[in-house]
Amino acid sequence: MLRSWKYLAASVALIGALAVPVVVLAQSLPTLSLTAQAGAFTGKWVYRSFSVSSDPKATLAKLALGLNELTLTEQGGRIAGTRTGQGVSYDLAGTALYAAKQGATIRLHGTATISGKTYNYDYFGYLMPSWSVGGTQPDTIMGTVLRSDPANPANAPLIAAFAATRE
Repeated sequence: MLRSWKYLAASVALIGALAVPVVVLAQSLPTLSLTAQAGAFTGKWVYRSFSVSSDPKATLAKLALGLNELTLTEQGGRIAGTRTGQGVSYDLAGTALYAAKQGATIRLHGTATISGKTYNYDYFGYLMPSWSVGGTQPDTIMGTVLRSDPANPANAPLIAAFAATRE
């Protein structure tokens, strides 16, 4: 009888020891929240663009292309704004799309003249979800930008990645 009590106690202890980590893990896993509400892109954003490179030795300083500010206003899914900084400022226009369980996307177009040459800029970005842990996080748009030369459409466009964080 003593042996069966020991066996029962050992079994209960083993089950408890295995169950506790599972419960702790299940409770501590962070979750993500999507922002899919109209007007989410309105505001000022710090914009940074980076070369797209598969070279693991390329430094962040070498990859950095631009540091600018985006000022965006959204109304009825239409977006208007400006990109300013580094001596160049140009208007942007585009759209926002909101999808339940998928979040928000932005598509923008602008034309800039740099050193007398005109370029088209096309942007596509996702409003990143926020984590349930870590306190307040600023909204961040992650995306890609394409710079093309309308005077020489046969020239390969410059394609870069960007991140824009709400000020």
